[in-house]
Amino acid sequence: MTTSEHSLGALLQRMQTEGDLPALSEAIGAINRIAASDREGVNALSNQILKDFALTSKLLKLVNVAYYNQVGGGSISTISRAVMILGFDAVRSIALSLILFDNLKNRAHAQLLKEEFVKVLYAGMLAREMANQLQAADGEEAFISAMLHRLGRLLTMFYLPAETAAIAQRVENDGLGEARAATEVLGSSFEQLGMGIARNWGFPDQLVQSMKALADDKIRKSSVPAERLRALAGFSNELCDVMLNTPDAERSRALAKLTARFGDCLPLTQKQLSGLMEHSLREIGQFALAVNVNLKQSAFAQQASKWLGIAAETSEPAAVPLPDEAASQMALDAAVLHEHAAILASPDDTHDGAPRTPEQIQSVLTSGLQDVSNSLIDDKVSLNDILRMILETMYTGMGFAHVVLCIKDGRHNTMCGKFGFGDAVQERVKAFAFSMTAPPDVFLVALQNNADILITDIDEPNIATRIPAWYRQHVAARTFVLFPISVKGKPIGLIYADRENPGEIAIPERELSLLKSLRNQAVLAIRQSL
Repeated sequence: MTTSEHSLGALLQRMQTEGDLPALSEAIGAINRIAASDREGVNALSNQILKDFALTSKLLKLVNVAYYNQVGGGSISTISRAVMILGFDAVRSIALSLILFDNLKNRAHAQLLKEEFVKVLYAGMLAREMANQLQAADGEEAFISAMLHRLGRLLTMFYLPAETAAIAQRVENDGLGEARAATEVLGSSFEQLGMGIARNWGFPDQLVQSMKALADDKIRKSSVPAERLRALAGFSNELCDVMLNTPDAERSRALAKLTARFGDCLPLTQKQLSGLMEHSLREIGQFALAVNVNLKQSAFAQQASKWLGIAAETSEPAAVPLPDEAASQMALDAAVLHEHAAILASPDDTHDGAPRTPEQIQSVLTSGLQDVSNSLIDDKVSLNDILRMILETMYTGMGFAHVVLCIKDGRHNTMCGKFGFGDAVQERVKAFAFSMTAPPDVFLVALQNNADILITDIDEPNIATRIPAWYRQHVAARTFVLFPISVKGKPIGLIYADRENPGEIAIPERELSLLKSLRNQAVLAIRQSL
C-alpha cells in the first residue's frame, strides 16, 4: 500500500466516525447496488426510496413541479409511476441528490454548506443539459458526474471543517495550490479523497474516473466515455466558479475564455449556453421548493441570475440589453415561484412515525388510485407497472409492514410471489409458493370464494388450524389481510399485506372501499392485458 493509499484509508476511516456519514454511505451504496444489478430494477429502487419517508415526500414534490410534470401529465403520487414516466436513471439521480443534501444540510456551518451544495447541484443540472444538447453522454450520468466532481472537497468541508480552514490558510498565506495544500494537511488530495469515497459508495468506474481534475490548457475532444463525462463535469464546475468569483466588468471576457478552452469537446454557442444556464437555474428553483431552501439568500443563485443576462447579451447585443438589478432578479424570482401550493401542502417531511389521520390515509390512497387510473389509459404502460403502483399505494397509504403480489402459475397450479414492498420483502416473496390443490386454509378460502379476509391474530383458536405450515415456517407476521384477484370467476392472483403484531391492522370502511377499488383496478389491468 502506498503512502497516499494509507492516508486515504485512514482519512476515510476517520470520516466514517464523524456525524452521519455512515448512514449517507449506506443509503447511496444501496441505490448504486440496485443500479448495478441485473436482477433488481424499478421495484427495488422504489422500495429503497420508500424506506425514507422524507426522501419519498421530497422526491414526489420534485417530480411534480412543472419541468418534470410536463412529460407525464397530471400528478405523480407513487415512486413507481415516477420511475415509469421519468425513467430509472432520472429518479436515481434525483434520489442521490436529495440523499446527499439531506445528510449534509444540518451541520453547524449549515448556510455555507447549503451555498456549496446549490453550486454543486447547479453544475450537475448544467452538465445534464449540455450532455443532452450535444448528445455527448447520457444526461443522468453527466448530472451525477458533475455533482461528484469535487466530492472530496465537499465532504471535507462538511466533516472536517478544521482541516478545511487549515487548507485555505495555506493557500492564502503560503501561495500553495489547493491540491498540494490538501495533501499536506490531509495526506491526500481532494481528488484522491473524492474518488476513494465514490468507489466506496459503489459508483461505476466510468463515473469515478470522470472525477479526475482537468489540466489548465485546452481540453481536446475524446471518444472515451469517461473523458467526455470528465469534460462536462469540469466545464460545469469551472463555470460555477467563474460565475461566483468574477467581477461584473470581467464576466463576458471570462465566459469567452472558458468556452474557448472547452470549445473542441463542448461546441456550444453563447446563445445555446445561455439557454442551458437559464433552464438549469429554473431546475434549481424547483429543487429548492422541495427541500425548503431560500435561493434569495444564496450568493451563487443571485450571481447565476445576473449571468443569464450577460450570456444572452454576449450572443445578441442588439436584441438583449444588459439587465439591471431588477431585471436580473426577475429570473431568480421566476425560478423560485411558488406554483405548487397543493403539492407542498402534503404531509410534513419531518414525519416522526406518529399515526396519520384518516384524511391523510385516504388522500394517499385516493391519489394512488388516480395514478393507476391515469396509467390504465396509457398504452405504453405495462401490466407490471400498474400492479407495482397498486401495491405501492397500499403499502404507503395504509402503512403496512409488507405488501406482496402473488400470481397463479397455471402450469403447476400454484400461487407464487412476484414482487412486493417492505423491509427484506424478497424473503416474503419467496415464501409465497403454495399449491392451489392443498387442503383448505385461509389463503385458499380467500381465493376460492373471492373473499377479502383480515386475520387479526394467526394464533386465535378458531384461526390457528387454518394457517398453513409454510406460512408459520417462513413468515413471522401475526396479522395480515388478503385481497384475491379474480378474472371471469377464476382466481389468478392475490394481494397480501401484513403487520408484525396481532391487532395492528384495522381498516375502516372508507379505507377498505379504496383498497378494494385498487384491487379492482388490478383486475381491470389484467383483463386489458389478456
